[in-house]
Order: sequence, then structure tokens, then C-alpha cells
Amino acid sequence: MHAPAIRRSYRAFPSLTVALRAVLAAQLAVIVAATLLSAGPSSADQRPAPADGRLGAAADPSFSDAPSRATERTIASAAPAEEAVRGGTGKPALTPRPRAAATRPPQPVPSVSPGTILAATPPPVAVSGMGASSGGSPSSGVLSAGSPTGNSSSGGSGGSSKPAPAAAPNLGGPLPSCAYLDVLTPHRGLGDWSRTLLDTTYQLPASYAPGDLVDTSAAGLNGGYAVRSLVVGDLAAMAAAARAAGAPLAVVSAYRSYSKQQGTFQNWVNVSGYDAALRTSARPGHSEHQLGTTIDLTSEGGAAPWDYGDWAATPAGAWVAQNSWRYGFVVSYPRGSFNRTCYSYEPWHVRYVGRERAAAIARSGLTPREVLWSLQ
Repeated sequence: MHAPAIRRSYRAFPSLTVALRAVLAAQLAVIVAATLLSAGPSSADQRPAPADGRLGAAADPSFSDAPSRATERTIASAAPAEEAVRGGTGKPALTPRPRAAATRPPQPVPSVSPGTILAATPPPVAVSGMGASSGGSPSSGVLSAGSPTGNSSSGGSGGSSKPAPAAAPNLGGPLPSCAYLDVLTPHRGLGDWSRTLLDTTYQLPASYAPGDLVDTSAAGLNGGYAVRSLVVGDLAAMAAAARAAGAPLAVVSAYRSYSKQQGTFQNWVNVSGYDAALRTSARPGHSEHQLGTTIDLTSEGGAAPWDYGDWAATPAGAWVAQNSWRYGFVVSYPRGSFNRTCYSYEPWHVRYVGRERAAAIARSGLTPREVLWSLQ
């Protein structure tokens, strides 16, 4: 059939044209529906809607409660890192830091630490004529080991992270072993200077500071050091007697505050290590120098006393060992007494306790620590 004729036929039968279009549209709809059914539902459509009722979770396949892997990598790379030294190489290894507080690298633990018991307990001592009195250790004065103020953390709920310090020994009883504790000494008033017990266990508070300090030049010795005014009279008499005997003295150390002793002890730790420092230097609060009645002596014009093989073998040192008690001074750490004093031999370290008490200590043959222990 020619084209003009066909066009005339369509114009002649308009209803037929509409019917054909409807059929074609229906067939196309069937084809599209079949194609969609054969593809099946997506995994996103199978996911149930979130329980909290938020919209869009089921219909939007990009919605997710968890961050994507790319997001996690971004967060991890942006998170701060801390240095962790491994294997002693000194090279830091960067590791992601959690939200919790960062942990510090483990610190070296000294082989001798607060709470350590070193020496065997000597037998009980008796001091005749000293008016010894018995007494217990004050429970309110016991501080945590290594804490001069007692403000130490004992850990939160669920257990303590630090063992409890050893119990304070019974004052007035048998002399205990050398223990490195921090217990406030019971007689710690400024007026208790002659009986205040200071050792590796008992200490003064950081606030202890005499208000009557004077320069050692007031006693006719070299200046630049401080002692309590109550010491000056007998110190001047001792210095004059030593000079008259041909053994003139000089001062190398006297009063040291709590903070000053912190630096002194740390210096000896730096020089000889922690264990050795415990034997030759007092921890802050435990030093007799804080009393303001203790002096380190040497020979006038000589070296520091600890630089001699034995300062007690020098004229000045020998004179002090034999005569210092006559003027109220005692050698706190005599030769061969570590198990009783807890410190190494120091012939230059003298403490003023007054003439009467110094004479009683000299007669007893005991160390000052043993005598003072019986007086607590």
C-alpha cells in the first residue's frame, strides 16, 4: 500500500490508533516489571528500620549507624599519639592513644625503697639514768611511704594499686631494724630539740623551721652557715677549746631546710645512686640538719671531711671524737654502728643535745639514736 493511502486509513480509523498506543504502553509496562522482579531486592532494602524510629534508614542504602572504614582511618590518623620507648633503643614508636588518660612509661624502681627492712633487729637496750619511758607509735603520725605530707593515693574502688606501708615500730621498745618509712616523730616542737628522734623512719614535717637561726660566725667559726641561737654559746666554747688544743675547726654544713635537703639528697642520688644515697644522706624530713642544732665539721683550712680517708684520724677529727660531748655535742653516726643508726660512719656529723644529755650518751656507750629511742 502506498504511504498516502496508509495515512488516509489512520485518519479514517482514529480509534484504532489510540488502541494500538494503549497496547504498546501495556507491553512496555510488563517488560519493565519483569526486569525489576528478576533483579531482586537490594541488601539495603532487606535491612530493618532502626529501633529508635529514625527515618530513612531502610530506604537510603548510604545510611549507617557505624562510620565507614574510610571514616575510621581518618579518625585514627587524626588522633593524637604518644611516644613509647621499646627495647631500650630510645626510638619512639607512635601508637594511637585512647580517650582515657595517657599512661606513662614504667619508671625504674630502686632495689631499696620506702618500707624496706634492711638490718637485723639488735637486742633491746637499756639506758641507766636517762629516765626512759615507754610509749606507742602515734597512729595519726603514720604517713604513706615516700610521702612527707601523707597525701598519697591508695587507688580507687576495686583494690589498691600500692601496698600499704609497714607498721610504725613501737617507740620506747626494742630498737627496730632500719626501715625506710615516713612517720612524723612524736616530739617535733621547737622546744623538743634535745629529744627529737630522726632516723630513716621518723621525720619532721616540711613546715618545721626554727625562727632563731644565727650565723655560725657568732661562735667564732667561719660564717655562711646557720644554727639556732641556743647552740652558739657551747659551739663557741668548743671551737675555742679545739683551737687551743691545736685542732682548729671549720663548718661545712649546718641548718638545712626541708626543701634544701631535697636537693642535697637528690645530689647524692645523682652521684652514687639511690641505694648508696640512702646510706650516706637523709631523705627530706629525716635529716638532723633540719633541727638547726646539727653541724658538719672539718679541719680549718682543710678539705671536706668526707674527702679524707677517715677524718677522725686527723687532729681536728680526733679531738671532736674525744671531747665534743663535753660541750653538749654528740657524734650521731659512730664507726661500726650502721645496724643501730641506719647511716654510714660520719665522724664529722655532730648534733647538739645539751651538756647533760651528751654526757649521759657518752657514758652509756650507745649511739644517740638508741638513747633517744628510749626517751620517746
